[in-house]
Amino acid sequence: MSTAGSVRSGGAAAYGPPAAGSVPPNELARPRRVAIFRWKGIIPLLLGLAVVAAVWLLFADRLLRGTLEETGTKALGTELDVASLRIDASRTAVELTGVAIADPFDARRNLIELRQLLVELEPAPLLEKKLVVRRLTIGDVRTGTTRATPARAVAGGGFAPSALREMQRWAKQFDVPLLSLTPIDTIKSIILDPGQLASVKAAVALGQHADSTRTRLPRGFTSLPIQQTLDSSRALLTRLQGTNVRTLGVAGAHTAVNDVRRAAARVDSLKKQIEALATTARVAVDTLQTGLRAVDDARRGDYDFARRLIKLPSVDAPDVGAALFGRVTIDKVQQALYWTALARQYIPPGLLPRQTAGPPRLRAAGTTVHFVTPDASPRFLLKRADLDVTIGDGPARGKYIAAVTDATTEPALVGKPTLFAIRRVASGSGLDSLRITGVLDHAKARARDVLTVDAAGVDLPTLPIPGLPYRADPGRGSSTLRLTIDGDQLDARWGLASGKLGWIADTTSTRRLNAIESLVARVLTGVPTLTMQAQVTGPLQAPRLTVKSNLDRVVGDQLRNLVGAQVAAAESKLRARVDSLVEEKSAPVKAKVAELRTEADKRVADARARLDAEKQRLDAQVKALSGGLVGLP
Repeated sequence: MSTAGSVRSGGAAAYGPPAAGSVPPNELARPRRVAIFRWKGIIPLLLGLAVVAAVWLLFADRLLRGTLEETGTKALGTELDVASLRIDASRTAVELTGVAIADPFDARRNLIELRQLLVELEPAPLLEKKLVVRRLTIGDVRTGTTRATPARAVAGGGFAPSALREMQRWAKQFDVPLLSLTPIDTIKSIILDPGQLASVKAAVALGQHADSTRTRLPRGFTSLPIQQTLDSSRALLTRLQGTNVRTLGVAGAHTAVNDVRRAAARVDSLKKQIEALATTARVAVDTLQTGLRAVDDARRGDYDFARRLIKLPSVDAPDVGAALFGRVTIDKVQQALYWTALARQYIPPGLLPRQTAGPPRLRAAGTTVHFVTPDASPRFLLKRADLDVTIGDGPARGKYIAAVTDATTEPALVGKPTLFAIRRVASGSGLDSLRITGVLDHAKARARDVLTVDAAGVDLPTLPIPGLPYRADPGRGSSTLRLTIDGDQLDARWGLASGKLGWIADTTSTRRLNAIESLVARVLTGVPTLTMQAQVTGPLQAPRLTVKSNLDRVVGDQLRNLVGAQVAAAESKLRARVDSLVEEKSAPVKAKVAELRTEADKRVADARARLDAEKQRLDAQVKALSGGLVGLP
């Protein structure tokens, strides 16, 4: 007999100890404990974090400094040097020392040097890759210092280097008159190369265009089937001549009328083609006529070119003023335009997306496009900054107060223009007073930038006098600059005033002055004051330069009294020479244009007359056929 859970006596197994690795039956249902700390994973992780922390503590400042120098150099288009950089993670601050920004227009000079720059940031926006400046501290500022080594040229295809090259091309477009003081009696003959004259080049190109038009228009007339259409119509009228409508019957008369109407329709279609060809010919001839007027306009520019080529002195005060101060004016406006172009690039107007170079990759880096989302926070915003800056040495030493409001990378989101101002009042140094104000209004699609600089009691730079071994030394005086860029329209005004004008002779020059140069030098060195007003106005791509000063009026009057009559005679001779060269090329073109107009009008009038006469005969035939039967459509 067996009970539940027992086995047969014959099948019972002998008892023995449990096998190695086996689990007792009473422990099979016990749950396995989960380890809270997995030391095999935590220890490598801690070691890795320790290595990262050590690298950060040892090399973070150095890596960030190199990145900042590289990025800043590309953004500004000129070399940016940082002596040291220290990160204070507890205050989310970065302290820079020995910051130097090279002058993009003078590699041996620093535009500005900062002994100390401390930037404190709000920590929360950093998690969104946005910068909010809590505090900005600047100490020991110097300007115009000499560099120990020349700044290296910025290579690459970034915006700043291309903007600098564009500004250099912009400055070269101005046609600044030369202060030529060549004696008139040395101009024995005027030798001009026709290939150098813009009007001659325009006349040659226009002649080729006229030849092409002269070939194309007759080909268009001959391609029209005028004679074939007239022959077909006349053959139809000859066949129907003398035909009795009664003998044709209703069906025959209807067919004849349809044939005549189809012939009339072909004549009408051909007349439309003639009118279209007449319009084309008229437009082509008018285009050539416009080209002839352009040749005459270019001739006036060739007069000025020839004057400069033979160094004919100008006695007009505006030309003398532009010759004296034109180049230095362009240099001043060029520098202001460069920084304005950078501002428009990094503070784009409206909600336009901005493109930046992508991060470096093994393949092409590509381009990162930053889209502005309405109602979002800007990536960078400086609501207000009040700066108290002291420049320790140099002619601009003293204390300055500066303020900046609403500086941002997305002005359309802020909806306010960026305003900045710098003010200084401290007499007794190289600068008595300075006031700089600016408005960068990029909140809308049409950007408007205004910069105003007023300086009084400033040591004005010396100005070279073209063609003479002298430099004007205005000494202490006042200078004003107002630059307005509204869309693509430029209005720049620069003025200088000095009550104590001196002159510095070039002692290294050994050339002896001629009579005109001696007179001009004597007149200039006798002028004790300087007042100058220069303007660069018009479209950004093609502005106009005008300069007025008390020096050009004095020099112009003296030159006019001394050589005015001789200059007028030489200029008349020069104009006659230019006219002869231009007429040699433009006269045949004028004859071709007149011949084209006459030929086109004659061909059109002849075709109109022939087609109108044929249309009248066809209409008369339709009436004759239709009147023979009552009710014939």
